[in-house]
Amino acid sequence: MKVSEFELIAHIKEVFETPEGVTLGVGDDCAVLDPGRFDLVTTDTMVEGVHFERGWSSPEDIGWKALATNLSDIAAMGGGPGVFFLNLCIPEDEEVEMIKEILQGMRLAASELVPSSFQVSVGGGDITRTPGPLVISITLLGEASPAGPLTRKGAVPGDRVIVLGFLGCAAAGLALLAGELDADPDDYPELLRAHRRPAPRIHVGAMLGLHGIPSSMIDISDGLAQDLGHILAASGVGAAIETHSLPRHPELLALSEACGADLLPLMLAGGDDYELLMSVPPARMPKLWELARRFHWDVYDIGEVRDAQEGLRLLDPMGEPITLDVAGYQHFAGRESS
Repeated sequence: MKVSEFELIAHIKEVFETPEGVTLGVGDDCAVLDPGRFDLVTTDTMVEGVHFERGWSSPEDIGWKALATNLSDIAAMGGGPGVFFLNLCIPEDEEVEMIKEILQGMRLAASELVPSSFQVSVGGGDITRTPGPLVISITLLGEASPAGPLTRKGAVPGDRVIVLGFLGCAAAGLALLAGELDADPDDYPELLRAHRRPAPRIHVGAMLGLHGIPSSMIDISDGLAQDLGHILAASGVGAAIETHSLPRHPELLALSEACGADLLPLMLAGGDDYELLMSVPPARMPKLWELARRFHWDVYDIGEVRDAQEGLRLLDPMGEPITLDVAGYQHFAGRESS
């Protein structure tokens, strides 16, 4: 059955409850929000053929990732997510079941990724027909911690460079699906899951914001090197990264052994990790380690913030600089810039 606009709107109202902080949700010309409730806003768009391929991801995977990318941005600001607004540009010949499964993926992401202390649901949006590919656009609202949002600006020389979670898994999963690596994708389920269903650290981001631990923070969507570069540029500093300290997932190591894949470009330039990258003053590191032990976070100390004139330096195990082409994803330059 083809998509009917008003039937699909009715279905969306059935799938998603009106979230806290919304006085009036789906069904009127505008949503009405509780006064003073939300102070963080992020938006992200996924285009078929650019950000996802139906042959590589299920409809639920696509919906999951569409919401997860927005959730990651709120986490990177140290806040908590809330209501989101959904815009769908649907091809004329699209089957309604495809769209319903995408919506189910969003609902699952909201349920499985978001702590129960937050309610993430639809507050409104727009549905339109298009002769082009399927386009999914989400605008998510959130609330900063009482101390205010964490930004990319604030790192100072002497801060530690910290990352949570493994790097390069999503990029490796995408390379496997694209046939760029001589290996069977089914042998690496965690790498495929990292690409299809990223798991941004919603609780971690909110806790870091609540305790005011990072001096700056960003989520890794375009590759560690490029996203760290955003922190360095905003803060007017440099950094030295100890490449031997970068966290390596067991499946990534197995892939490297099986087909000789070079791990460093994947970990430094691979996009879609949606892990948190931050600078932390040494005096706050004990609190970070305490929280990591209490909540079982995967925390890795990978380097140090330096003076601006040093730029971004990548160091080998002996502390010597190494040179790699590690430019990350750019939307108008393909998957990886050259």
